[in-house]
Amino acid sequence: MIDTEPQWRTNLVREIKRKTIHITGLSVPVGILVFGKIYTAGMIALALGVALILEAGRLRGSISLPATRDHEQEKVAGYIYYIFGSLVTVALFQPMIALTSMLMLSLGDAVSGLVGSVLMNSNVREQNVRWRFKPLPIVACMFLACMAIGYLSSSLTRLPWEIYLFGALGATLADSMALVVCNRGLDDNLTIPIFSGMMMSLAALL
Repeated sequence: MIDTEPQWRTNLVREIKRKTIHITGLSVPVGILVFGKIYTAGMIALALGVALILEAGRLRGSISLPATRDHEQEKVAGYIYYIFGSLVTVALFQPMIALTSMLMLSLGDAVSGLVGSVLMNSNVREQNVRWRFKPLPIVACMFLACMAIGYLSSSLTRLPWEIYLFGALGATLADSMALVVCNRGLDDNLTIPIFSGMMMSLAALL
């Protein structure tokens, strides 16, 4: 169901601003290609250290950062999970799998967020309720976007379709379902690349 026009337009503009920042995560795939896995992981670790200092200042109220969500005002914001998830993904997975996982986070999640910004009941994480799924149009858009990402990047990564299919399934599951651990919803900036990488690594072993 579509929100009333003024609200969905406001939500869409806000989400475009957030996802513009989100897409800066494309620096991770570029880093893997240009500098290799170890150097890229080191640079992400450095970025995480700086981000944690900034986030501590934001939570104390001494600094203000753009594009944080309303529900993040008093808790750790999504960009911290994004950087940490990037570090774990690059450290754990084979470089081309890590690269594809990060593309699915940077671009696939951007598509999901933009579609979700104009639909009602798209945020399944704020209430920390288990087994809540996003509306089917968002799930479908996320999956199709990730499949397109896998296909378009396969000329570079040389990953067969079966592997990036598993990656798309993992990324879509992480994006679409509220994963609650110890009464806390896991941020999809953390789970999307890790689930995607895990599923592709599993597929590569089959």
